[in-house]
Amino acid sequence: MEEPKKMTSTIVATTAGITISTPKRKSWVLIIFLSLIALQFTNGIVQSLFFAHYLPLIGRIVIFILSSIVIYFTLKELLWQLKGVREIYISSVELKLSKLSPFWTKTKIYKPSEIKTIAIKDETVSEGPTAMLQLLNITDKIKITFSYGYDTIIATSGIDHTEALELKKLMTNKIELN
Repeated sequence: MEEPKKMTSTIVATTAGITISTPKRKSWVLIIFLSLIALQFTNGIVQSLFFAHYLPLIGRIVIFILSSIVIYFTLKELLWQLKGVREIYISSVELKLSKLSPFWTKTKIYKPSEIKTIAIKDETVSEGPTAMLQLLNITDKIKITFSYGYDTIIATSGIDHTEALELKKLMTNKIELN
C-alpha cells in the first residue's frame, strides 16, 4: 500500500507564535549548471595564479578578481539551492519572513495588523519558457502571498496546492483575518 506524502514544511508552535519552515525545492539542473560554472571559474583562478605567465600582471589580477566575484555569487546561489530554507514566523506582534542559507540570511518584518488578505497564487502554465522553468524546478508554481499596503508579498513557495491550503488556513487563523 502506498503511503501518503507528508508535508514539505515543518510547523513549530510555541506560546509566542508559530514558525513555518519550508526547504527550497531543489533544481538539479540548476545545481549541476552552477557547479560547472564554479569549477570553470575556479580553474580561471588557478590558471591566473600559477600558469598564465604569458599574460601581463594586470591581466592576471583582473582574471583573478572577476573569477572570485563570479564564484562568490555562484556559490551563494548553489548553497541556496542545496540548503536554503524559507521561514515564516507569526506572532501577535510581527510576521517575519526569512530566507536562510549557509552563506547568508535575509529577513523582513511585517505588522500583522496591516495584512489585508492571504492568498494562494497558482502560476502554473502548460507551454512556453515558463513551463520549462517550472518543469526543471527553477521557478515555483504555487505561492502563498499576502497583501501588505499596496504590495503583494510572497510568503513561501515550492509547495503543492494541498499543503498551501493548510498553511494558508494556519496563517489566517494566527493573524485572525476574516
